[in-house]
Amino acid sequence: MNFEYTPKPSFPGPFHIFNEPNEEAVIRRFFKHVAELRPQIIVTYNGDFFDWPFVDERAKGYGLDMEKEIGVGLQANGEYRGRCVAHMDAIYWVKRDSYLPQGSHGLKAVTKYKLGYDPVEVDPEDMVRYASERPTEMAAYSVSDAVATYYLYQTYVHMFVFSLCTIIPMGPDDVLRKSEPLTKFHDGHLVESETYIGGHVECLEALIDNVDRDLTFAIEVESGVQRDTVSNYDEVTS
Repeated sequence: MNFEYTPKPSFPGPFHIFNEPNEEAVIRRFFKHVAELRPQIIVTYNGDFFDWPFVDERAKGYGLDMEKEIGVGLQANGEYRGRCVAHMDAIYWVKRDSYLPQGSHGLKAVTKYKLGYDPVEVDPEDMVRYASERPTEMAAYSVSDAVATYYLYQTYVHMFVFSLCTIIPMGPDDVLRKSEPLTKFHDGHLVESETYIGGHVECLEALIDNVDRDLTFAIEVESGVQRDTVSNYDEVTS
């Protein structure tokens, strides 16, 4: 079975579906698919803390080792890295380079602001019913995050990060994550980050002699004209 989820004409989303009998078969099919394609880049959104940990733990429940199967595993710093594949977690670009406010880092908000369309939303109470009554709609909902992640990466992240790699002697994983602020804890509780509030800007007063000096330099040095020959100097500077 195949279907298409295309939120905008410029963002086509054709999908080929594999039907599997249970969760174990789905995980094995995913590992097999990755092994067949041998991708050099795998893109996620918050994959370090959601997608990869979930797949990793569920695979362990069936006696599967994700790192042995596809070469992606948990590192000592809490990130998921690949031996032969770059794991590009697009949320790091959003936090560091998107200039979106802190409360708008979720994929739905980023999709709206950066890609210009509203992602598919389904009320959690309707999901089970829609799975049997509206399977196509639920299928579109299930792949909407994947489409948004792919085009967010293609539009903003890929060229940006790999261009930086030409001047920064690091791999793409490191360049993408570089300068990511560390999570702060106090007495075992997460300290929430907030935008700085309370600053103000002052307009410093400049003395008139500074203005005269700057104008004299501009007229005599840069333009090659003697200031005393400028007939309307006093009128312009008054």
